[in-house]
Amino acid sequence: MDYLDPKKKHEHKVRLLFGYSLFAVAIGFATLLLVYVANGYDVDRTTGQVIQNGLIYVNTRPGAADVYLNGQKQRGTTDARLVVPAGSYTVGLKRLGYRDWNRSILLEGGSLRRLTYPRLIPEKLTTTSVADLRSAPINSSQSIDRRWIVLSYDDRPLALDIFDTNQSTSSALIFQIPEKLVLSPTGGKIGILEWADDNKHFIASYTTATTVEYLFVNRENPSESQNLTTLFADPELQVQFQDRKQDKFFVYKPSTQTLFSATITGGVATVPSVTNVQAYKTFGSDWVLYITSSGKEGLVDARFKRGDKDILLKQIKTSGSYLLQLAKLGTAPIMGISSPLENRAIVYNDPEKYLNENPNVSTPIATTVLRVDNPIDLRISTDSSVILAYGGNSFASHEFDDDRSYNFKTNSAIDPGQELRWLDGQHFMFSQGGVQTMMDFDGSNMYDLAPSLLSLGSLYTQNFNNMYTFSLPIAATDATPATPARISITSLLTAADR
Repeated sequence: MDYLDPKKKHEHKVRLLFGYSLFAVAIGFATLLLVYVANGYDVDRTTGQVIQNGLIYVNTRPGAADVYLNGQKQRGTTDARLVVPAGSYTVGLKRLGYRDWNRSILLEGGSLRRLTYPRLIPEKLTTTSVADLRSAPINSSQSIDRRWIVLSYDDRPLALDIFDTNQSTSSALIFQIPEKLVLSPTGGKIGILEWADDNKHFIASYTTATTVEYLFVNRENPSESQNLTTLFADPELQVQFQDRKQDKFFVYKPSTQTLFSATITGGVATVPSVTNVQAYKTFGSDWVLYITSSGKEGLVDARFKRGDKDILLKQIKTSGSYLLQLAKLGTAPIMGISSPLENRAIVYNDPEKYLNENPNVSTPIATTVLRVDNPIDLRISTDSSVILAYGGNSFASHEFDDDRSYNFKTNSAIDPGQELRWLDGQHFMFSQGGVQTMMDFDGSNMYDLAPSLLSLGSLYTQNFNNMYTFSLPIAATDATPATPARISITSLLTAADR
């Protein structure tokens, strides 16, 4: 029998070993091939060369837009997943009735580029009047959930207008802040400063020629509003919400440069949260980004305090004012600091984590530096995904998730007296020539929308499908009757998509 024949037995073992070896090689080759495929490697059918692909994921609002790469239309519509070789591309999006959207990107081999933020704007915008106003408002504010719009006026300053953006047609409802709350009920101006996260309470300043009072306003029951300046028994204190909670506050005393916490029932804390504070920005219940003296001539310290931990970020030039921004991305603190004299903003993503991972260093390394000449403001987007610095017609932004920075310019500067506002996480609004203008966070697309009062800008419905704007009254002429001040609404969708 063969299995008793030593020679045949040996040949059988050799055949088995050879078969096993071929099988192992095949498994190894297949595994390697899968690894290469998973990392985007492919073979160019034309040249036979090995290339590495990347993935572009594109979505739009509204959806069903045609996708173009370098001018070539792709299969299907958004949302689209495009596997293409690494390289430079111009991504174009087109949809009937909407303006084209375009952006140039560099796709690295094995990488994913997510373009999920494009917002398409109609070629023709439709604007209709919502309500006549008693005069031109001097201040506008919108609740955090974007449902409520509050307007204040020069005349009858304690009588505010409120609009519910959930109503398709709306008229101004007047709610009266009790006159007994303030020292002088006439001759002052109301500024709506900040909303609590219950979307029911807000802090307002009441400013006269000699005083500034901080009011805690209840929009549902104005009679329950309170004067925080009187409650905290110190006319010098500046007040803001702590963690956007309607019963907790941070109060700052300029003469002593001291920051305290306070509550409605307990008053101002006896122990300060931070001392020697020249400028500050808070987030949550115990995060404070602040400027303090450094002990060195011409320099100040920028520091970040979280709970009991207080770290030095950077020494920057002493300035008459500072730009500070602080927010949370996931669980990590993100922040930006700027002394405008330095023509830059320094950005950090979780500096505490960096110091914990590098115990031998005393200060964290910046995530990026945004270069802008004479910056006038620094803003973090509503979803904390982007930070933006700007001055004149120059902008610089940083996208935290992809760790990418951008520099871009507009043809002219933002109109004086108009502050930049974020529309959502990836688009911001400003005024140029009296027209509200929308721009992508990286400067790739800019759209003129509708005119509005510079001091008020534009506000939005909860789904961002509609924009509110404001107009001045127009005196009568021989040919036309007088027109009152108005709040109007502009749809950011075509008629077919509403």
